[in-house]
Amino acid sequence: MKKIILLFVLVISVITAFSQVSQIDSRLYAKYSEEELLDMQQNRPYDLEYLNWFVENSYVIKDVANPEALNYPKLKYMDKETKMESSEVTEFDAENFNIMEYGFEILARSSNVYLIGNTGKILVFYSSSDLTKLYNEYKRRHYENN
Repeated sequence: MKKIILLFVLVISVITAFSQVSQIDSRLYAKYSEEELLDMQQNRPYDLEYLNWFVENSYVIKDVANPEALNYPKLKYMDKETKMESSEVTEFDAENFNIMEYGFEILARSSNVYLIGNTGKILVFYSSSDLTKLYNEYKRRHYENN
């Protein structure tokens, strides 16, 4: 009888563990290799869960409201192999925008802004402290609903 109970507990534990494995958002492949993402999925699922959230929630895109915006640094593409910035972004396609295709920096206590070429738009990243607050709120709501 003890073996049956132990087996049952083991099966439930395995099912629970697999159900909590985060899926990989396809946009992450623009920055990370498949090996990196699979390693993250298996060994650091909370990091993967955060990145899945990050690609959708770490920034806002706004129309340029004043001429001073032209002083912001220009958004550049990120080379996946070298992890270095490459050419400047010249156009913006809201339907296919993938933040992981670009080089950017998240600042600790303030937003960071990039000019998106000559599109009349800016990309505004939340600060890391704001991202932490937003993500914690997301997690709280997510677990309340599940």
